[in-house]
Amino acid sequence: MTISGPEMHRLLMDGYKDVQQRLDEMRSKISSIDSQRDQLGDDRSDALVSLAEYYLPELTRDAIESSWGEVRDRVRQVLMRKEDHRRRVSSALADANERRTLQEDRLLEINSEFDEAKLKQDELAAKVESELAADETFVSLSQRAAMAEAALERAEANLNEIEQDAARKLPGYENSSLFTYLRDQNYGTDRYGKRGFTRRMDRWLAKYIDYHKASQSYRFLAETPDQMRKIIADDRAALDTVMDELEKRRDLVVKRLGLAAAVAKAEQLGKRRESQLVELDKTRDETDTLERELTDLEDTRGEYYREAVSAIRQQLAEIDTRDLASNARRTPSLTDDQIVARIQGVDQQLDDLDGDTRRHHDDIRDMQRCIEALGRLMQRFRAAKFDAARSHFEPSLDILDLLHRAKNERDIDDAWDRLRSAQRWGPTIGKQLGNVASHPMSQVLIGAMALAAGAAMKDHAGRAARRRER
Repeated sequence: MTISGPEMHRLLMDGYKDVQQRLDEMRSKISSIDSQRDQLGDDRSDALVSLAEYYLPELTRDAIESSWGEVRDRVRQVLMRKEDHRRRVSSALADANERRTLQEDRLLEINSEFDEAKLKQDELAAKVESELAADETFVSLSQRAAMAEAALERAEANLNEIEQDAARKLPGYENSSLFTYLRDQNYGTDRYGKRGFTRRMDRWLAKYIDYHKASQSYRFLAETPDQMRKIIADDRAALDTVMDELEKRRDLVVKRLGLAAAVAKAEQLGKRRESQLVELDKTRDETDTLERELTDLEDTRGEYYREAVSAIRQQLAEIDTRDLASNARRTPSLTDDQIVARIQGVDQQLDDLDGDTRRHHDDIRDMQRCIEALGRLMQRFRAAKFDAARSHFEPSLDILDLLHRAKNERDIDDAWDRLRSAQRWGPTIGKQLGNVASHPMSQVLIGAMALAAGAAMKDHAGRAARRRER
């Protein structure tokens, strides 16, 4: 069984929430890394104090606790500022996501009402077309319109051919000085008034260029297009008269069956849908901006991390672990070696945390681009009206699984390609009859005329109605 457009829309919304949850979980790991870094700082400070108490009088407890305590306080202040910023952004993002969810739910409701209104409109349109096609007068008028359209199309094709012929040949006549001389003298007409030698010379010249035949061709090329345009204009006026009567009969049935009200309701819901999509797109842009800001806060190249790491590195440089290790190796006791090894282990763990943070942040960046791409996918999905009731998708498409496994923008692009390949349109009354008119009333007229005119003339009848729409 196929998946309907509205159902696929809900699945995409669920998939978006799943990706967002995974992104939140990844961000929570950054907070855990911050806690580990803070704990490692405390461990290093304690180890330095132990070492000072053991054998280095210049590294007194007070000196170490004072210097390292200042660094810890500074780092904690930086992290507190970052966390405060993060809370503000997270709160704004949660609010935006809540609004987006409400707007998406509202869109689903509007879509449902819109689909119902379109279905009602199509049902009434089918009744109108069927009733008109059974009306003998409407049938007769449709056949007349179809024949008039066929004649018009032939006349327009002939006019087009003659106009092209005239455009190609008339310049040859106009550029001939001998021909234009005789033409301007009105030679061969009652208005020609030359006598004597001039008349004899003109007669010789006319015979020389076969002016009689040339003037006939010239007049045909120059005058026939205008004559044909007048005839075509008269034929169009006659067709308009027939179409006026056809539209009157259509409007009577439309009014009686209530199709106009159904069309108005569908159009109103369509406008509400478009307005809702605009609001939803604004909220999506807002959430994308907040998501990016939240991701930037965790960046190891960001302002807060640079400040914190700088403070730690500065303090580590003042107490070089290699010097401590060198001093410890010169003593016979293993205690100081163990304490120094503990300090070196903490330093290595701090370095590893920096690497983990960078790698983790790269993953967050990829997931951030992933969720932004998914937002664009949903926007394209709605713009293509894939969420309509007559839109269907092949059941083999497991969109939730695709989105659950998505880790970057390329995965979302692949999901969109799979969506488009699996999408199918169910027929509507207009589509079944081959109607592509822009307005429902025009579609009804085209469909009714096509049914009434019969198989042989239905194409001409449809084109007559479309000509009327243009």
